[in-house]
Amino acid sequence: MKKNIFRAVKILCLLLALAVTVGVLQEFVLCHADHNRQRIKGFFEEERDSLDIVLLGASEVYSDFSPGYAYEYGGVTSYLFATQANSILNYKSQLKNILARQKDALIVIELNGAVNDEAETTKEANLHNYADNVPLDSAKLEWMAQSEVENKSEYLCPIIKYHSVWSDVPGNMKYQKTIIGDKLRGYTYLKGILNETAVFQSTQRSMNQYLQQLSDGEGIPHIKATADSAQQRDPKNNNHIQKKTDDNQTKKGRKPLPEREENALRELLSYCKEQKLDNVVFTRFPHIVVKRTFDRFEKSNTVGDIVAEYGYDYLNFERDFSTTGLDETKDFYNLDHLNVRGQQKFTAFLTDYLTTRYAVSPKQQSESVKSEWEICSKYYKAYSLYSEQLLSQGEKRELSEDCELIETLNNFL
Repeated sequence: MKKNIFRAVKILCLLLALAVTVGVLQEFVLCHADHNRQRIKGFFEEERDSLDIVLLGASEVYSDFSPGYAYEYGGVTSYLFATQANSILNYKSQLKNILARQKDALIVIELNGAVNDEAETTKEANLHNYADNVPLDSAKLEWMAQSEVENKSEYLCPIIKYHSVWSDVPGNMKYQKTIIGDKLRGYTYLKGILNETAVFQSTQRSMNQYLQQLSDGEGIPHIKATADSAQQRDPKNNNHIQKKTDDNQTKKGRKPLPEREENALRELLSYCKEQKLDNVVFTRFPHIVVKRTFDRFEKSNTVGDIVAEYGYDYLNFERDFSTTGLDETKDFYNLDHLNVRGQQKFTAFLTDYLTTRYAVSPKQQSESVKSEWEICSKYYKAYSLYSEQLLSQGEKRELSEDCELIETLNNFL
């Protein structure tokens, strides 16, 4: 009897050791570590209910908005819950991740993921950028249950996908060191921003100044929810508008969304209504629109119409840049992303807009959180100085939040 107990204890200890070993390998060695992982992991380091604003979306979010500058400018705390080429199929689960930790924050949802084509929406890398880096909780399990991805086990246990990528380990170490530092510190310095030191000069004619007239001519850059939106946000009201996409096709400047993307968008909006969420706002961040990308603008207008059906505002910043103060010849590093100069302009504009229109005001914070944000603000100032130095030298470089960049920024503090 004692032998059997001893044998069982040994087996349990062996299984426990194996589980711990696999967990450590999956978390710190055999994984894909990059700016997406660092940014998402960093969100879960933020003190619960300490953020005033959380921005959800894709690369536009982490290039166009700076939490450190928003704190310096307006005193609000914020975070960038965003991954590269984020798929609209991820958005509902990501919203649940945010609400679980920052339920009182205003959640700004940038809907670039809804205007992508199906190939981009279902691209494996764009799904792994999110699913690999969040805790195994109810939101992730629901995401997996509803997902049509192949090899679901790789999303449940990412080491299955990365078990043989030992050659990637040296390249991963820069971000793994960053993530460990963030965890030990309890926060990230730059809240996941990524930018490039370049000034984009388009060789194609920009159409942005003409887009206002193709968006029903609103003077303010947003498609406002319909007049009875207060009733529409009440799930008990069965009279909310459910227009068909076919109705939108007849409008000027509209293009229908693919079925998968529209269904995912409507599922996200339905969830917001069912949960009676009044702390979400939907948006389209600035892009330089040219003939080649005009169809995305048409889709973004259709997205705005669908959002308005559910009683929510849609802030469309692709239109005439005069409202935001952006200069398309100075403030972008490519067609779709702002450089640090544009980032500061847009961060200031959006901070003013959100605090005024949606009554966002800084929360009362503990001394430790205040200290954290003062430090983050200083690091962003250093980031800005370093970016300007590289811009003035004509040196194009991607600047993401990693330990090597932080070491460089220490020289500017």
